[in-house]
Amino acid sequence: MSFAAKFQFQTDRLIPLARVALYLGAVALAVWFGLQIFKPAPQVAPLMQTAPSAQFRMDQSAEARLLGVETQGGLTPPAIQLLGTFASENKQGGAAVMAVDGKPEESIRVGDPVANGWDLAEVGPSHVIITRSGQRHKVELPIVRDDGGLMKVN
Repeated sequence: MSFAAKFQFQTDRLIPLARVALYLGAVALAVWFGLQIFKPAPQVAPLMQTAPSAQFRMDQSAEARLLGVETQGGLTPPAIQLLGTFASENKQGGAAVMAVDGKPEESIRVGDPVANGWDLAEVGPSHVIITRSGQRHKVELPIVRDDGGLMKVN
């Protein structure tokens, strides 16, 4: 059998197979396009609230100190407006009236927590000292001048 005859014999067998493969490919493509056209639109999830919950707030200051990073509410002392002090003679007792981080003023005793792990350690006649993890922060009591302005006690 010659080369041309062999080639003709093989192409006669392959043409019907190619037609079937082409037909199946066209059907598969039509089915895929049909599914794409009629599939439902993607659902968008509702926006979640991003405000942190006070119940589940974690203090990560220990990890931050380990990595050398200072976090909000970590080693940074809270914003304190000192309004008055009730000091004892030995500086072991006493209390202070202060507004912490813009909250309403409250009376805090020596040893009680102030905010974010800071505790009231000492109350003097014109200042308070708060501590956290060995760090101390002094807050001075503002004094009203005769002209109504504020000045700090030295």
